[in-house]
Amino acid sequence: MKKNEKVAVIELGGSHDECLLSQFYALKSRECYILFVTTQEVYDRNSSFHSLIDELRIIQFSKKAWADFMQMCRLNVFLKKEGYSKVILNTAQGAHMRNLCLSAPESLEFIGLVHTLKKFEGSFTQKLIHLKIKKYVVLNDYFVERIVPPRGIKVTSFYPLRFPHFSTTVEKDAGEKWITIIGGVENRRKDLTGSISLMKPLIEKGFSFIFLGKSDFSHPDVVAFNNYLKDAEIEQHVQLFDAFVTAEKFDAYLKETDFIWPMVHPNTPSAAEYFKNQISGAMNVSFGYKIPMLIHQEYAQKWKDFEFAIPYSLDNFTEQVLKANDEQLILQDKLKSAEKFNPLFQEKKYLDFIFNSH
Repeated sequence: MKKNEKVAVIELGGSHDECLLSQFYALKSRECYILFVTTQEVYDRNSSFHSLIDELRIIQFSKKAWADFMQMCRLNVFLKKEGYSKVILNTAQGAHMRNLCLSAPESLEFIGLVHTLKKFEGSFTQKLIHLKIKKYVVLNDYFVERIVPPRGIKVTSFYPLRFPHFSTTVEKDAGEKWITIIGGVENRRKDLTGSISLMKPLIEKGFSFIFLGKSDFSHPDVVAFNNYLKDAEIEQHVQLFDAFVTAEKFDAYLKETDFIWPMVHPNTPSAAEYFKNQISGAMNVSFGYKIPMLIHQEYAQKWKDFEFAIPYSLDNFTEQVLKANDEQLILQDKLKSAEKFNPLFQEKKYLDFIFNSH
């Protein structure tokens, strides 16, 4: 094995931080020299990355087309001059990544992570990116089966399953059960109105619900949702956060969480993208933390990964959750013993694809 291969990892969009830690661990296990190219904001909010990075390059865009294009050209000149062999785009989409790909020298191999299937379905910008990127990574096996890649392009799956862990703790009452919804309150991403009636019977049996993400309390979705909670008299048992949830707090709440609920249901706005074109952020959190997931039965039937989840319909939600509560340890053990959900298995697969797949 060649030591100290120089690899650049680039994230300039700022919305897929959760995919980076696993990649850094994988690359470090191969003793790669890692350059992280990102924004100050992404770097500052991810202290767990700092010890894994050998070099940092901060990019700040001017929002002037030509100046930003030239900045990507300069980055390519730097990467070539410094002897980098691989460039991994953590979010391989958008105008900046197009510019980086179009101005890249042939000697640099680019590999990209794609977060939505739509990028393989006729995006003109993506077609330009395809001219440079010949290896793509998607975040679930289900999507590999559904993609027909352009000629000469390879696609594999990779599950980023590492999350930073801290000693921070939160208090939880004895006997209380927590169902956590990853992210804030947002109609577009979660079936809020359809879920109130599902939450109430469980709250009466000692469950609490936590929206683990920032909710904008002035947003109409959040205002309406809070009113629904008050009308149903359950607002004391549903926790929302009005500020960014730090990595420490995120970890602390998940360590006490019993079940994770994506809150995505067919024929609602939440289903427009999730489990169709992209995964819910709840999935890799569930697989990484080994916390069983509550999944609508329509998705549970289609996705192999949900054989470890608790399937439910809108009619039997309470019954299924209570049954799962009795079998919680068995469900956790199944997640722990599944090879696919072992970070080392996923990271080896990632390295094999990047360094050995031709």
